[in-house]
Amino acid sequence: MKGDQRRQAILELLLFSDAVGIVQLAERFAVSHMTIRRDLELLSGHVTVRRGLVRLARSSATEPRYAAKQRLNAPLKALIARYAAEHFVQDGDVVLLEGGTTVTAMARHLRGKTGLTVVTNGLYTLNELARLQPEVTVVSTGGVLRDGAFTFVGPAAEQHLAGIHAKTLFASATGFTAGRGFTDPNPLEAQIRRVMVERAERVVMLLDSSKFGVVSLVTVASANGVDLLVTDTGAPEEELARLRQAGVSVHLVAAP
Repeated sequence: MKGDQRRQAILELLLFSDAVGIVQLAERFAVSHMTIRRDLELLSGHVTVRRGLVRLARSSATEPRYAAKQRLNAPLKALIARYAAEHFVQDGDVVLLEGGTTVTAMARHLRGKTGLTVVTNGLYTLNELARLQPEVTVVSTGGVLRDGAFTFVGPAAEQHLAGIHAKTLFASATGFTAGRGFTDPNPLEAQIRRVMVERAERVVMLLDSSKFGVVSLVTVASANGVDLLVTDTGAPEEELARLRQAGVSVHLVAAP
């Protein structure tokens, strides 16, 4: 098992356990105590270690809570979300919406669409989509609800997505650089987004300009792993040029 896979497995194990000992982790993954300790150092902010016991952290210093993210660059996110909903969602589509704040903002712009089926792992996204029923069929992934982000993650959510065939995934990320791609601070969040990428014919990334140049812990998708990017005119042209070279169709909305 590779290091990133092992760290992902550690986080999933902790979802269902109050605490796990370092000795237990070493035995479970057949690695040394030092290897586990290095894994835990890389997961700093996502786990806590005290007296040899490992627990999930209540929150991460690198990942703001949902309400804080809603307020951050809210006008830009609203413009990007509206553009995506108006240009890339058609009547009768099956679409995936991940649970980030920018993608959630798309829901209010789907009113008037008919025959849509929308699958999401976001609790707040579900609440927004509920207002569109019965015109829109709303499907939840289920899974374990993450504190702070209010998204469903883990094996149950991933298994549910395995049976989905979507036309388009709308996703976001905490950061983007050409070298590291689109990144997120939480491995569980990144994993379910990677599964979503696999289940969609087309991937549309929604990213405001403040996210460029930011590198988080885990890569969600490489620069050439998405089909379209919607961002604002404040995004650095050098990074946009690299995305275009990678075959990504870039769409710009004017900053307010």
